[in-house]
Amino acid sequence: MSPFTIPLLGPLAWIDVVLLVWFALTLLSVGYVAWDAFTNNPEMVVMKWGWVLVTLYLGPVSLFLYVMSCKEPGPGIHEEFVKPLWKQGLGSTIHCVAGDATGIIVAAVITAALGLPMT
Repeated sequence: MSPFTIPLLGPLAWIDVVLLVWFALTLLSVGYVAWDAFTNNPEMVVMKWGWVLVTLYLGPVSLFLYVMSCKEPGPGIHEEFVKPLWKQGLGSTIHCVAGDATGIIVAAVITAALGLPMT
């Protein structure tokens, strides 16, 4: 057990502390990516939402990928910045992962809500 406690839950195990820190970092990462994508990034709206969703799924890892591959370093140079093939490939992957993962999550929620077996 860790030395940390939450009033309603009592003492926390270390894995709980790690998860709470991870969730907090994920929340901050999603907030930053959403703010930056929708205010400073000239990408298509579908890509902005893709980055937000993938950051929700991957947390700070996705924030790092966003900053390295998609965050415009200066006004008007986005096209040049995303020109390297690895950045284009990562953008395509983000687009796919956002759609696929969201579809899987929605299907699992509907399946569970209907009481159908998950197999």
